This record gives sequence, C-alpha cells and structure tokens, in this order.
Amino acid sequence: MGAHGCHWRLLRAVVLLCSWQNLLQLTYATRYPDTHALPAGTKASTPLFVHKQWKVSSKSGLLTVLVPVFPTEFELGNLRNQLRTAAKYFDIDTVKEYILTAPWEKVSTLQEFVDKEWAAEFPKYHTAARVVSDGECAPQLQQGTIYDTDRVKYPGWVKQQLVKLSCAQIVTTPYYLVLDTDVFFVKRFGAQDLFKTSQCSRLSAVCDKKGRTAFQAKNDIYPIFNRTEDQLNWMEASALTLKMAVPLDWREAIGVTPQILATDVSLGLGRFIVDRFNTGSWTQYLLDELFYRYKKDYRELGEAWRPPWTEYDLYWIFATYACVWEKYHVAGTVLQDEAVWSKTDFDAWQPCQDTFDTQLDGYFNLVQSRIQLDPAVIWDKISACL
Repeated sequence: MGAHGCHWRLLRAVVLLCSWQNLLQLTYATRYPDTHALPAGTKASTPLFVHKQWKVSSKSGLLTVLVPVFPTEFELGNLRNQLRTAAKYFDIDTVKEYILTAPWEKVSTLQEFVDKEWAAEFPKYHTAARVVSDGECAPQLQQGTIYDTDRVKYPGWVKQQLVKLSCAQIVTTPYYLVLDTDVFFVKRFGAQDLFKTSQCSRLSAVCDKKGRTAFQAKNDIYPIFNRTEDQLNWMEASALTLKMAVPLDWREAIGVTPQILATDVSLGLGRFIVDRFNTGSWTQYLLDELFYRYKKDYRELGEAWRPPWTEYDLYWIFATYACVWEKYHVAGTVLQDEAVWSKTDFDAWQPCQDTFDTQLDGYFNLVQSRIQLDPAVIWDKISACL
C-alpha cells in the first residue's frame, strides 16, 4: 500500500507539472504569437522580443533617418528642398545616419547628387549620408529578379513601402525616422525632441548608456473609426495579409509618413511572417501578396485594385498583436500638423504664416508629390520664410 501511494503521488505530480507546462506554453504563445503560428511538428523560433535592452548615447545613438528615393529630377528637387529646410531647422548631429535608398540602377545617380550638392551645400549632412540600393534591404529588389524587371505587377511605390520596413536590417539605432522626399522641416528640433523620456527599468526597451533614462518614440496616431474608407480598406487588407483580425473601432492606430519605427519591431514583423507562413523570406512573401491576392496587377484592375498591405498598418497590427506597441511608442505629439494636398491648397497656402516657426506641434510638412508641382516653385514660396 505504501508503494502504491508513492506511485499515485508521483503520477499526480507528473500530471500537475504537465498542466503547468501547458499553461506556461499557452501564456507564452499568447505573448509571442510566432510560437503558435508554425505548422504542427515544426520547431518554434526564438521569441520575437527576447533581446538585450538597448543602451545608447542619448546624443546621437537613438535615431537614423531613412528616405527612399527614385532620383528623377523631380524627386531630387524635392529632396533638395528637404535638405535646405533640414539644414535650417534640424540638428543633424543628433542622428546616427541619413540613409537614402534607391533602385539598383539609380544608386550612382543618387550618390552623385549627394557627393556634388550635399558636400558643397550641406557638409554635415554629407558626412551623415549613406546611399544604399533597395536590394541591400530586400534581396528580391536586386538586379534581374522578377520583382525588378516586371514593374507593372510590382510598381515602384509599393516597393518603397517594403523598403521602409526591410531597411531595419541595415539600421544600427533602436529607432528610425521614415521620410518621403516631399517632406520638409518646419521648426527647430533635434532627435531627442521626438521621444518621451521616463525612468529606465528592466522592462524598458531603450535606455541611455547609464541606465537612467528610457525612451519611447512620439508617433502620430489617429482613431481607426474616424479614417476614410480607403484607409479602413488598407487596414483590413493588411490584417488579412498577416491572417489576423483588426477591430475597426475607436482605438487609435499609427498614421502615415513621416513616422518613427522601432528597429526591433520591424525585424520582429519579418520573423513573425517567416514563422507564421513557413516561408524563407518575409520580403518575398509581401511582394508576392501584391499579385497573388488578386491574380492580376493593379493596372488591369484599375480603381478596383486595393493594395494588399501598407507598411504602417502591418507594423501597427503586428506590434499591437505582440503587445509591444507601448514598449516602444507613445502618442505624444503630432509629427505633421498639416499638408498641402492639391494645387488649390498650394495657391491659398501662406507658409510663413501657416507652417514655419508656428506654435503648432508638428515638426514636418509636405506638398503632396502626386500633384506634380515643380520643386523650384515650391522653394520660391517657402524660401522667404527661412
């Protein structure tokens, strides 16, 4: 009877241990969704956010600037306007790098522009500048791939969206600020002004080298339910791409460019896609979704075509699902208060009164490139304000 009792107690202990293990695995899988997204029998990958806490210089170690460029005369004109306003308003010594990306065949054009104009006009920016090929961020965009040669099925503007996420792998700071060429700077600030600070703890993602101050990026966020129909469609399509559901309610979600992304989150999104869809490349998965979702390209479908994902919706949905949004971000400011969206807006726009050195929160503005206004005309209007 004594031996039987020992065996019974041992069996109960084993059952209890297995129950606790299952509970811990369930909790772990809920916290790190990539671990329960794999096919049965597949070994789970490293959890998404098990990493060493960033310890960086608060002076220049927090932020990198990333600008995707297709260096036509038009885009280079807009980039020239951006740098002229940045030289006036932004403390370039507070960022690690100013990375410019371009398609492989345009890298030399962009490099020549940087070496010629930036070196003469903006020497500090020339020192900070690094020109890279889109293919360094996503190998599918290298010369000769189907994604490079078939530019009807895979338009350049969508590949720029991919680059905004995938270039996280060449960023060496915990955060990077994404700008388009039509964005310009409108008030004096440094990288530190884009972050909320608090006391560093073991749960903080990013701290200064002394371990005293934690940093969270201040991001534009807006209520989901208050967005346009197109914006809601983009969010739902992005959720479908990740095979997730997104509630279209009054909670707040990330906006569009300009935006600050956390390097860890962008890379974690990539790992999640690889694990969830058992694919060898998350960038290829996203590019394939452009075509295979509809079996036609966007020009065939015309107005019926909807992008199957946008970079910021993917980022926000993933960060929210993985419960790390608040670890890296806070709704602390409006990066861009206003913008010029049409020729009518531009004609009525008074930048010296409405935009530059105002009491508004925003650090940036833009004249929407889709209206194809000559960058020299834009500069004529804003240069008087500087």
